[in-house]
Amino acid sequence: MKILYAYRFEDGSQDIIEFYKKFRELNQDEDFKDIDEEYLKKLLKGVIQNQQRIDSLIEKYSKDWPLSRLPMVELELMRMAVYELLFEEEVPVSVAIDEAVDLSNIFGIEKAPSFVNGILGRIAANEVKRGQKS
Repeated sequence: MKILYAYRFEDGSQDIIEFYKKFRELNQDEDFKDIDEEYLKKLLKGVIQNQQRIDSLIEKYSKDWPLSRLPMVELELMRMAVYELLFEEEVPVSVAIDEAVDLSNIFGIEKAPSFVNGILGRIAANEVKRGQKS
């Protein structure tokens, strides 16, 4: 989440993987040893490449909250979770949602966990078709 958050402040025009490498160099005090770097790169690229679809779903299910009004931390957390919900079938729906809610509890505003949970729950219920035959 910190990487995507910082990426947006940089202007988001450079390659996300190159940005990640620079971020890592500049933040050597961060603990990267327990991170699955390949999955992280896949997640970062996936969020950026699918941002239009992801954002349209977040906006659709956030009702009267346009993306421009959403706090950046909560928005980035939901973007990552929606990417996992839509594109990472090996990540259980409950895990994608719970991780975003837990992180919003740490980094977000006071009411963030229930807001994030509500939006992601609606997206999961209405847009995620795992295990269903077409």
